[in-house]
Amino acid sequence: MQQPRILVIQDISASCRISANVAVPVLSCLNNAVNILPTALLSTHTGVGFLDYTYLDLTSEIKKILNHWQSLNLKFDGLLIGYLGSLEQIEIVRSIIRDFVKPNGTVVLDPVMGDHGFLYPGFDSQYVLSMRQLCQEVTVIIPNATEASLLLNRPYQPGPFSETYVRQLLAELVQLNKNAVVLTGVRLDAVNLGAASYSLPERDYSLSLDAWHPGHFDGTGDLFSSVVAGMLFQRKTLQEATKIAVTYVNRVISRTIDSQIDTKYGVQFETDLPFLMQFLNPDD
Repeated sequence: MQQPRILVIQDISASCRISANVAVPVLSCLNNAVNILPTALLSTHTGVGFLDYTYLDLTSEIKKILNHWQSLNLKFDGLLIGYLGSLEQIEIVRSIIRDFVKPNGTVVLDPVMGDHGFLYPGFDSQYVLSMRQLCQEVTVIIPNATEASLLLNRPYQPGPFSETYVRQLLAELVQLNKNAVVLTGVRLDAVNLGAASYSLPERDYSLSLDAWHPGHFDGTGDLFSSVVAGMLFQRKTLQEATKIAVTYVNRVISRTIDSQIDTKYGVQFETDLPFLMQFLNPDD
């Protein structure tokens, strides 16, 4: 079968299993032809555990790449959008959606802005506003609870959540793009963690939970978004893609804990890629 041509728009953290270093192999294993437009090059990620990391903004190079691609008349069946480092990059992505995505293409946005109730360093209210506007132009939005509160301009609430609250967030978030949303980091109790999804056209709500593991696991948000996007590009439903992503990420976290690796560099996702590939249709 013909593979969908997918563009990943994310940063590259050279020594960590996050962002594009996760998205490219996951999407490739799920039978997608992957192209990449890096937004920044970093020596590591910017989270806990690293100081004095290097950061190279690639905005000027992005413009050159897009000019060349236009001359080649490149078009994409889908986009996966992750970390965008500036207001200018957000505007560039809006132009990419307009100029490079095929009709009926699927655009998945992970609105990377914050976590644990805090906005990431370097971002401000104007960035949040621009991200909110970008949400209006995509097919699926995949925020965590912090990003959801920022997008909706409402106070952040740490979990566990009531399911009524989760449904309320989804109902408000889906109004941003009038299509579909997946909320990550959903906890209804002290033992389970997962995600909830809502598709407006089908009015289809789903909740997928698995065992909660204490600790912080860098890169799992990128991993989750990559699996959801990869499955959507393969024409799985939003509910199917969300459930598969929850199952796979939980498996990866369990393996990472058992391996006793330094989790600030990311999780051991590669070992279970064959497990993930089993969810593709047998005739694919």
